[in-house]
Amino acid sequence: MSLNSADIPENVIKEVVVWLVKVQDDDLTSQEEQTLLAWRNENHLHELAWQRAENLGMTLQKIPPAVGKQVLGRSATMDRREFTKHLGLLLTLVPIAGLSYKYAPWQAVLADYKTATGEQKTIQLVDGSQLILNTDSAVDIAFNDTQRLLKLYRGEIYIKTAHDSAQRPFLVQTAQGQLHALGTEFVVRQHSDYSYLGVIESAVDVIPKDDPEQNQIIETGQQTRFDATGIEAPSPLDDNANAWINGVIYADNMPLTEFISYLKRYRTGVLTCDESCDDIYVSGSFQINDPDNILHVLEKTRPIEIEWRTRFWAKLSKKQR
Repeated sequence: MSLNSADIPENVIKEVVVWLVKVQDDDLTSQEEQTLLAWRNENHLHELAWQRAENLGMTLQKIPPAVGKQVLGRSATMDRREFTKHLGLLLTLVPIAGLSYKYAPWQAVLADYKTATGEQKTIQLVDGSQLILNTDSAVDIAFNDTQRLLKLYRGEIYIKTAHDSAQRPFLVQTAQGQLHALGTEFVVRQHSDYSYLGVIESAVDVIPKDDPEQNQIIETGQQTRFDATGIEAPSPLDDNANAWINGVIYADNMPLTEFISYLKRYRTGVLTCDESCDDIYVSGSFQINDPDNILHVLEKTRPIEIEWRTRFWAKLSKKQR
């Protein structure tokens, strides 16, 4: 994969933003400069993210005017940390050297409802349905006389539909297709190359974007993943599918690496887990509103140690005997 064709994953964007905050706030020590250089050389996507940051000034004109007005209009009054956070957002919007995206990422910036990392939001829709946004999510509401449509651009949502006197269908659109709620309660999560559906009550009809005739109804207690061309065979609903609604992560002998992949969604900054932790497992119920406290608990109860490079950058590894 070349620098000209790679998309920057979300975790890499977060890492480069941490470095940008550090550079903006303080002069780097010689050791920090060496660490930054090593990070850039570690992975071609790291270098791409850094190049995109450096080239940002030359490519801002490529951002659609509406986005430029909303994101850049207040730059004169922003402090350095706030501007750097916006810069991290722009890294996902601004292409360099011919980069392209599957769909316009600025749609999430302008969405009707958004949540930041670690934030959740509950909305009562005009038809009486309940919508809850999980961490780092963005959704548009597009109700009209013929349908009730939600457009999920990023993250995860919980929906409990209400009866509609006009009998308009309730639909959720993701990058990979459309979901038709059949009087139901369910969760949807948008991933980079697929969508996840978990049905808590009743049923949902999954309709892949590029092959709608391959639609499939997913029943109560089932979950599935689908892309634009097809749907995976449904499996039993995961315990964590809707646990986040109650602010909880459940773990039952869960691999630590998998647990951290859940936790990092609720924590600002960079959180990584070394391969040495592959044989460490976690059990329990954890409150997601304080991720750092969970890390401290894990460090006390599991054979791990945590390297805090900054307050926002933590790396877990297996404790040496």
